[in-house]
Amino acid sequence: MKDLPSPNELQAAWEEIQEIHTEYLLPHGVRIPNVVHYTENAKAIWLAALHYFDGQVVDKNTVSTICQRDRPDLQHDQQVRHLKRDGWNLIGRGKHKLDPYKPSTEWINDKVRRENRLNANDFNDLKAAYGNRCATCGAREGRPDPRYGDDLVELQRGHMNPEKNLTLQNAIPQCQFCNRAYRGDFAFDDKGRVRAVADIGPVKRASDSVKIKIHNWLTEVFG
Repeated sequence: MKDLPSPNELQAAWEEIQEIHTEYLLPHGVRIPNVVHYTENAKAIWLAALHYFDGQVVDKNTVSTICQRDRPDLQHDQQVRHLKRDGWNLIGRGKHKLDPYKPSTEWINDKVRRENRLNANDFNDLKAAYGNRCATCGAREGRPDPRYGDDLVELQRGHMNPEKNLTLQNAIPQCQFCNRAYRGDFAFDDKGRVRAVADIGPVKRASDSVKIKIHNWLTEVFG
């Protein structure tokens, strides 16, 4: 691997990756920091550093070292993997390689799913947006779920936010097993992942040590 790049080399890499983004990634909605100089934003430093090494595998500690050198106010441990949330095609965990010429497959799939959700006219359309799979566990409709013997998967309307009406916009397809297991206890994002507690049931079922943590936090917040 090359030695650590100089600030001038990183600025050149940043300007180049901005041009690549405009041509190849902007049409897909991939996000990039809106800054002129790479040191203005931590993610800009990450991208400039990864692009400087031009397809090589880069340890996140190398990127963190560059951040500490050029922006000492930033945290020592930089979480480079978060670039994936913006659509960048980042390969690896802890050691990363950047392909700046195409968005990540996950980003494209999420974009298609979001568009299909918005265009869904009925629950069948909504199920199709998820490939006729449970948004939470991925089980395919009409096939046996190996977790539950020979019972065939049936996709049902699952509440994204149980505090609101179960409309098409507030629904995700869930298999009968996930829908029954989660009941109205949790709120979900559009990927079928739990994002919040929606009722006190999970708190009641928690261990005493967890209940104490929750009690202490609520006391701190609400007095």
